[in-house]
Amino acid sequence: MKPSRMTVRSSFSWRAAPENASRELAPAGIAIVAATYGLARYAYGLFLPDIQADLALATATMGLIAASSYGGYLVATLIASWISALTGPRLPVVFGGLAAAAGMAVIAAAHGPWMLAAGVFLAGMSPGLAYPPLSDAVVRLVPNHRQERVYTWINSGTGFGVLMAGPLAVLAGADWRYAWALFAAFAVAATLWNARLMPSGPFAPANAAVPPLRWRWFARPGAGALFVGAAIFGISTSVYWTFAVDLLVTTGSLDQGQAAMFWASIGAAGILGAAAGHLVHRFGLRVVFLVGVSVTAAAIATVALFPQHLSVSIASGAAFGTTFIVVTALFGIWSIRLYYDRPSAGFGATFFLISLGQMAGPALAGYLIGTISMAAVFFLAAMLTAVLLLIAPPGNERSTVLV
Repeated sequence: MKPSRMTVRSSFSWRAAPENASRELAPAGIAIVAATYGLARYAYGLFLPDIQADLALATATMGLIAASSYGGYLVATLIASWISALTGPRLPVVFGGLAAAAGMAVIAAAHGPWMLAAGVFLAGMSPGLAYPPLSDAVVRLVPNHRQERVYTWINSGTGFGVLMAGPLAVLAGADWRYAWALFAAFAVAATLWNARLMPSGPFAPANAAVPPLRWRWFARPGAGALFVGAAIFGISTSVYWTFAVDLLVTTGSLDQGQAAMFWASIGAAGILGAAAGHLVHRFGLRVVFLVGVSVTAAAIATVALFPQHLSVSIASGAAFGTTFIVVTALFGIWSIRLYYDRPSAGFGATFFLISLGQMAGPALAGYLIGTISMAAVFFLAAMLTAVLLLIAPPGNERSTVLV
């Protein structure tokens, strides 16, 4: 019988970890997610106007390079869950941190589109390697009653990373390369921290062998809505991550400091996404999903409607930052509930499809911007986000523990 909440793991034994390891997992996980997602993957959008001007690249080229980040994620996600199942979370998490550091160092040194694309691709691999195995680490190191809370805090690491990028962009000014070098140094520190903490060795089954991964194993009731929704969410939100700053700079005439304020608002509000687990406990997965998707769609449309108003743009960024983190956490909770017998596999497949959409989104948007206005592309993205209201999680199952 399927368990009623994410934290039930009756098919695996849980061995009590030292209390300090259990408590330290949340901040260490936040750090590696901040490095791999918040910086290595999403900071590209903040620096896009400066990089584009410095390297004299077309918008379509910048969109294709952004897509390469998500391509790297796809490659990494294909192998991360498999590596984690064989070796435990430590090895893929360390590989992810090293990919972030190396990729951002290459970006800092890039002087042409091919080197930039190589750095963006390598940096894009990092969250695909590091993030899915964290779900296994949570299950193994954290007692059941704290697992959803720890997971949602770790998921909010994206917000911390995005928030960090804003002030560093202001300090770096036009010298964007210095900011990326600092990002790489932070990734090294986060990697060393997690290398010390992450468990190694495969899951220890309690009563049964770990189920083998076959295509038909993924085919279960509810999987279609989960996977289609993940791909749609990836396509629509990648437009915002990649081109929102470009929209505000070119259409709204924001300067670098104002653009950094906007970006920081996304990150600061994204930290609030750590409340996702509590919201699911209080209101249920479906209700929180419907509200989160609605606000995300509204935020995408708003930034295109009022790009010349800094206060409205910051409000849009704050709304997007919060609900993006919340909805991604909801996809994670939804997937782990559905694939409770192999959490990292279902989790990895879901985020693989989010990234597949995120790979297609910037390339498609970059092409469309050459034929229609950038604002129109954002309106299309907002409408696509609203489609998710039709395929929300069924029922309104709540967590049975306070998170």
